[in-house]
Amino acid sequence: MKKYFMLIVLLIGVLSCRIDKAGSYEMKVFNEIFDNLVEEMGALSSFEIPPPIPFLDNNNPIAYDTVGYDKKIVEIERKNRKMRDTTFVIAVFDTLFTCDNLNLDVEYIGKQLIEPDYTEALNSMNKQSIQSRPLDLSEIENRKRFILKHSSEFPEGFKIWERENYNFLFSGILRMSRIYFDKEKRVGLFYCSYACGRLCGEEAIICIRKINDKWIIEKNILLGVS
Repeated sequence: MKKYFMLIVLLIGVLSCRIDKAGSYEMKVFNEIFDNLVEEMGALSSFEIPPPIPFLDNNNPIAYDTVGYDKKIVEIERKNRKMRDTTFVIAVFDTLFTCDNLNLDVEYIGKQLIEPDYTEALNSMNKQSIQSRPLDLSEIENRKRFILKHSSEFPEGFKIWERENYNFLFSGILRMSRIYFDKEKRVGLFYCSYACGRLCGEEAIICIRKINDKWIIEKNILLGVS
Protein backbone atom coordinates (compact mmCIF):
# COMPACT_ATOMS: atom_id res chain seq x y z
CA MET A 1 0.00 0.00 0.00
CA LYS A 2 2.87 2.32 0.88
CA LYS A 3 4.49 1.62 -2.49
CA TYR A 4 1.29 2.56 -4.34
CA PHE A 5 1.05 5.78 -2.34
CA MET A 6 4.64 6.74 -3.18
CA LEU A 7 4.00 5.96 -6.86
CA ILE A 8 0.91 8.21 -6.93
CA VAL A 9 2.85 11.05 -5.28
CA LEU A 10 5.65 10.64 -7.82
CA LEU A 11 3.21 10.73 -10.76
CA ILE A 12 1.53 13.85 -9.42
CA GLY A 13 4.92 15.50 -9.08
CA VAL A 14 5.91 14.62 -12.64
CA LEU A 15 2.59 15.90 -14.04
CA SER A 16 2.90 19.11 -12.04
CA CYS A 17 6.38 19.73 -13.43
CA ARG A 18 5.10 19.21 -16.98
CA ILE A 19 2.20 21.62 -16.44
CA ASP A 20 4.47 24.25 -14.88
CA LYS A 21 6.98 23.87 -17.70
CA ALA A 22 4.25 24.21 -20.34
CA GLY A 23 2.77 27.20 -18.57
CA SER A 24 6.13 28.94 -18.23
CA TYR A 25 6.86 28.53 -21.94
CA GLU A 26 3.39 29.77 -22.84
CA MET A 27 3.90 32.92 -20.73
CA LYS A 28 7.31 33.46 -22.35
CA VAL A 29 5.57 33.48 -25.74
CA PHE A 30 2.83 35.85 -24.53
CA ASN A 31 5.53 38.13 -23.16
CA GLU A 32 7.27 38.32 -26.54
CA ILE A 33 4.16 39.13 -28.56
CA PHE A 34 2.18 41.20 -26.04
CA ASP A 35 3.11 44.67 -27.33
CA ASN A 36 2.05 43.71 -30.85
CA LEU A 37 -1.06 41.96 -29.55
CA VAL A 38 -2.52 45.06 -27.88
CA GLU A 39 -1.78 47.02 -31.06
CA GLU A 40 -3.46 44.36 -33.23
CA MET A 41 -6.57 44.37 -31.03
CA GLY A 42 -6.79 48.18 -30.97
CA ALA A 43 -6.31 48.51 -27.22
CA LEU A 44 -4.26 51.69 -27.64
CA SER A 45 -6.20 53.22 -30.55
CA SER A 46 -7.71 56.26 -28.88
CA PHE A 47 -6.45 58.97 -31.19
CA GLU A 48 -8.90 61.32 -32.85
CA ILE A 49 -8.61 61.88 -36.60
CA PRO A 50 -8.92 65.52 -37.76
CA PRO A 51 -11.98 66.12 -39.96
CA PRO A 52 -11.25 66.86 -43.63
CA ILE A 53 -11.94 70.27 -45.17
CA PRO A 54 -15.20 70.03 -47.18
CA PHE A 55 -14.88 70.38 -50.97
CA LEU A 56 -17.29 70.93 -53.83
CA ASP A 57 -17.39 68.65 -56.86
CA ASN A 58 -14.97 70.95 -58.71
CA ASN A 59 -12.45 70.47 -55.87
CA ASN A 60 -12.75 74.09 -54.74
CA PRO A 61 -13.10 74.67 -51.00
CA ILE A 62 -16.54 75.83 -49.97
CA ALA A 63 -16.98 78.70 -47.58
CA TYR A 64 -16.39 77.56 -44.02
CA ASP A 65 -15.39 78.94 -40.66
CA THR A 66 -11.58 78.89 -40.96
CA VAL A 67 -11.06 80.12 -37.40
CA GLY A 68 -13.37 77.48 -35.96
CA TYR A 69 -11.80 74.73 -38.08
CA ASP A 70 -8.26 75.71 -37.10
CA LYS A 71 -9.23 75.72 -33.41
CA LYS A 72 -10.68 72.23 -33.83
CA ILE A 73 -7.44 70.96 -35.40
CA VAL A 74 -5.32 72.50 -32.63
CA GLU A 75 -7.55 70.94 -29.95
CA ILE A 76 -7.37 67.48 -31.57
CA GLU A 77 -3.59 67.69 -31.83
CA ARG A 78 -3.36 68.75 -28.19
CA LYS A 79 -5.46 65.77 -27.09
CA ASN A 80 -3.47 63.38 -29.27
CA ARG A 81 -0.16 64.61 -27.84
CA LYS A 82 -1.55 64.04 -24.35
CA MET A 83 -2.67 60.52 -25.34
CA ARG A 84 0.84 59.66 -26.56
CA ASP A 85 2.19 60.47 -23.11
CA THR A 86 -0.63 58.70 -21.25
CA THR A 87 -0.40 55.27 -19.66
CA PHE A 88 -3.46 53.13 -20.42
CA VAL A 89 -4.89 50.53 -18.04
CA ILE A 90 -6.06 47.28 -19.64
CA ALA A 91 -8.27 44.83 -17.75
CA VAL A 92 -7.13 41.30 -18.58
CA PHE A 93 -9.33 38.25 -18.01
CA ASP A 94 -8.00 36.29 -15.02
CA THR A 95 -7.90 32.95 -16.85
CA LEU A 96 -6.31 31.60 -20.00
CA PHE A 97 -9.36 29.60 -21.08
CA THR A 98 -9.72 26.76 -23.56
CA CYS A 99 -11.34 26.95 -27.00
CA ASP A 100 -13.24 23.64 -27.01
CA ASN A 101 -16.43 25.33 -25.74
CA LEU A 102 -16.33 28.47 -27.92
CA ASN A 103 -18.16 26.94 -30.91
CA LEU A 104 -15.53 28.28 -33.30
CA ASP A 105 -16.05 27.90 -37.04
CA VAL A 106 -13.03 25.65 -37.58
CA GLU A 107 -13.70 25.30 -41.32
CA TYR A 108 -13.68 29.10 -41.78
CA ILE A 109 -10.53 29.48 -39.70
CA GLY A 110 -8.81 26.73 -41.66
CA LYS A 111 -9.51 28.50 -44.96
CA GLN A 112 -7.97 31.71 -43.61
CA LEU A 113 -4.73 30.11 -42.47
CA ILE A 114 -1.85 31.14 -44.70
CA GLU A 115 0.28 28.05 -44.17
CA PRO A 116 -0.53 24.33 -43.72
CA ASP A 117 1.86 24.36 -40.72
CA TYR A 118 -1.05 25.62 -38.61
CA THR A 119 -3.29 22.59 -39.27
CA GLU A 120 -1.93 20.63 -36.33
CA ALA A 121 -2.37 23.59 -33.98
CA LEU A 122 -5.92 24.15 -35.28
CA ASN A 123 -6.88 20.52 -34.70
CA SER A 124 -5.61 20.69 -31.11
CA MET A 125 -8.11 23.46 -30.31
CA ASN A 126 -10.75 20.79 -29.69
CA LYS A 127 -8.58 18.73 -27.34
CA GLN A 128 -10.22 18.47 -23.93
CA SER A 129 -6.89 17.39 -22.42
CA ILE A 130 -5.78 21.03 -22.56
CA GLN A 131 -7.21 22.83 -19.55
CA SER A 132 -7.74 26.43 -18.53
CA ARG A 133 -5.16 27.94 -16.20
CA PRO A 134 -4.92 31.13 -14.13
CA LEU A 135 -3.11 34.03 -15.79
CA ASP A 136 -0.27 35.45 -13.71
CA LEU A 137 0.17 39.01 -14.93
CA SER A 138 3.46 39.31 -13.07
CA GLU A 139 4.94 37.05 -15.75
CA ILE A 140 4.26 39.73 -18.38
CA GLU A 141 6.87 42.44 -18.10
CA ASN A 142 5.81 46.02 -17.39
CA ARG A 143 5.23 48.11 -20.48
CA LYS A 144 5.72 51.85 -20.90
CA ARG A 145 2.38 52.62 -22.52
CA PHE A 146 0.01 50.43 -20.52
CA ILE A 147 -0.59 48.79 -17.16
CA LEU A 148 -2.26 45.41 -16.83
CA LYS A 149 -4.82 44.60 -14.14
CA HIS A 150 -6.95 41.50 -13.65
CA SER A 151 -10.56 42.06 -14.71
CA SER A 152 -11.66 40.76 -11.28
CA GLU A 153 -10.27 43.99 -9.79
CA PHE A 154 -12.92 46.00 -11.65
CA PRO A 155 -16.68 46.42 -11.02
CA GLU A 156 -18.85 43.65 -12.41
CA GLY A 157 -21.16 43.93 -15.42
CA PHE A 158 -21.75 47.21 -17.21
CA LYS A 159 -20.36 49.18 -14.25
CA ILE A 160 -16.88 48.46 -15.54
CA TRP A 161 -17.54 50.99 -18.33
CA GLU A 162 -18.25 53.87 -15.94
CA ARG A 163 -14.91 55.45 -16.74
CA GLU A 164 -15.71 58.62 -14.80
CA ASN A 165 -15.17 56.62 -11.59
CA TYR A 166 -11.52 55.83 -12.41
CA ASN A 167 -8.49 57.99 -11.72
CA PHE A 168 -6.71 56.45 -14.72
CA LEU A 169 -7.38 56.04 -18.44
CA PHE A 170 -9.24 52.73 -18.79
CA SER A 171 -8.68 51.20 -22.22
CA GLY A 172 -10.87 48.07 -22.15
CA ILE A 173 -11.02 44.32 -21.49
CA LEU A 174 -8.66 41.80 -23.08
CA ARG A 175 -9.41 38.05 -23.07
CA MET A 176 -7.00 35.36 -24.25
CA SER A 177 -7.20 31.60 -24.57
CA ARG A 178 -4.46 29.03 -24.09
CA ILE A 179 -2.00 28.90 -26.96
CA TYR A 180 -2.38 25.82 -29.17
CA PHE A 181 1.02 24.86 -30.59
CA ASP A 182 2.10 22.32 -33.15
CA LYS A 183 4.28 19.47 -31.80
CA GLU A 184 7.52 21.19 -32.77
CA LYS A 185 6.36 24.53 -31.33
CA ARG A 186 7.08 26.38 -34.56
CA VAL A 187 3.59 27.90 -34.86
CA GLY A 188 0.65 28.53 -32.56
CA LEU A 189 -2.96 29.73 -32.50
CA PHE A 190 -5.05 31.32 -29.79
CA TYR A 191 -8.37 33.11 -29.43
CA CYS A 192 -8.35 36.74 -28.35
CA SER A 193 -11.05 39.35 -27.83
CA TYR A 194 -10.91 42.99 -26.87
CA ALA A 195 -13.87 45.10 -25.69
CA CYS A 196 -13.49 48.88 -25.61
CA GLY A 197 -17.11 49.54 -24.54
CA ARG A 198 -20.56 48.02 -24.18
CA LEU A 199 -21.00 47.78 -27.95
CA CYS A 200 -17.40 48.17 -29.04
CA GLY A 201 -14.84 45.46 -29.65
CA GLU A 202 -13.60 42.60 -31.78
CA GLU A 203 -12.62 38.94 -31.56
CA ALA A 204 -9.99 37.10 -33.55
CA ILE A 205 -7.78 34.06 -33.91
CA ILE A 206 -4.15 35.13 -33.58
CA CYS A 207 -1.61 33.20 -35.65
CA ILE A 208 1.94 33.25 -34.28
CA ARG A 209 5.19 31.85 -35.66
CA LYS A 210 8.68 31.35 -34.27
CA ILE A 211 11.30 33.00 -36.49
CA ASN A 212 14.98 33.10 -35.49
CA ASP A 213 14.05 31.98 -31.96
CA LYS A 214 11.60 34.88 -31.63
CA TRP A 215 7.79 34.63 -31.64
CA ILE A 216 5.88 37.07 -33.86
CA ILE A 217 2.23 37.62 -34.81
CA GLU A 218 1.91 36.45 -38.41
CA LYS A 219 -1.80 36.97 -39.01
CA ASN A 220 -5.01 38.10 -37.32
CA ILE A 221 -8.10 36.14 -38.43
CA LEU A 222 -11.01 38.41 -37.62
CA LEU A 223 -14.08 36.58 -36.26
CA GLY A 224 -16.36 39.49 -35.40
CA VAL A 225 -16.55 43.26 -34.82
CA SER A 226 -19.05 45.31 -32.87
